[in-house]
Amino acid sequence: MQPALSQPRPQRHWLVDLLLAPVFIYLLFIAVWLAVRTVYEDRWWWLFLLNAGTPYLLLPLPFVFLFALAARRPLAIGFSVLLLVPGAPLLAALWMPSIRTDVASQSSEFRVMTFNINGGNDRPDRVIATIRDARADIVALQELNPDIAAALERDLKNDYPYQAFNPQWGVTGMGVISRFPLRRSAAQLPGDHWIGDPQAVDIDTPGGTITLLNVHAIPPVGPRDRMTWAIGERERQMDAIVAFARDRRMPLVVAGDMNATPFHRAYRILERELIDVWRKCGSGAGFTWPGDGRRLLEVPMPSWLVRIDYIFISDNLTCVDASAGPWDGFSDHRAVTATLAVGRND
Repeated sequence: MQPALSQPRPQRHWLVDLLLAPVFIYLLFIAVWLAVRTVYEDRWWWLFLLNAGTPYLLLPLPFVFLFALAARRPLAIGFSVLLLVPGAPLLAALWMPSIRTDVASQSSEFRVMTFNINGGNDRPDRVIATIRDARADIVALQELNPDIAAALERDLKNDYPYQAFNPQWGVTGMGVISRFPLRRSAAQLPGDHWIGDPQAVDIDTPGGTITLLNVHAIPPVGPRDRMTWAIGERERQMDAIVAFARDRRMPLVVAGDMNATPFHRAYRILERELIDVWRKCGSGAGFTWPGDGRRLLEVPMPSWLVRIDYIFISDNLTCVDASAGPWDGFSDHRAVTATLAVGRND
């Protein structure tokens, strides 16, 4: 009787073993980051920056899970699944297509555009072309300098006869132009440290009067301590917008550069009371910053990495569609445009 032959032990592939170490390091990093993010949100400057990169940090996770599955490593599989539970909704929210809304009365529609043109912009022809291409009825502008304001007043007066400008050199200028009559609202947005004074104007659209709030929130720039302070200050600014919205019965549009991504607490504060038109009727990631040629510490940056420019609306407005761009070829931001109508946003 011949002895039974022993089964050969499966050979471990050296490449799989080599990749397992960085896989577990990545999974451990994501686990710690998600836990800290859940508890502390954006409390420190470094956590704010990590949260800004949420989609890029999580993007490898599905591929890591597939690798662990193919390599038959139970621990890596379980760890990946555990992290996909909170991670997958964050990724899906970024690229999940929105459901468009049909509006019965087309006559009540109007288009709103927000555009940070860059305070150093010296190409009014490009700004004007961008506004005309967007075919917006109402345009909220941030970082409006006197030269651009003069060109808008001169060249767009016939198309946009109603204009409210507060131009400044640097980054603090603001402006609103409209095809419809506008006037300064009785209520104005309180708070300090805005980049330019917020503008609150009432506008008589075809569907009724709305209030437009044009804002530019404080950015997280400068020394580390100032960055951390600015994070908290921006959240207080978002609280002020929410309080303003709760006091308004009139339909409200909030447009501007929030200097925060959808993965930051500042954004979640706004979502308590207002509707992000991109989430409601946009499609794709809708990234608006940074523009071509942007450099960080003298290192060229890829273009259009995050979404920080927004149009928010109250629930008595309906979003029909939303789009990013066009871009003027100079600013470090892309414009955001949305078609809206007065009526409940169900």
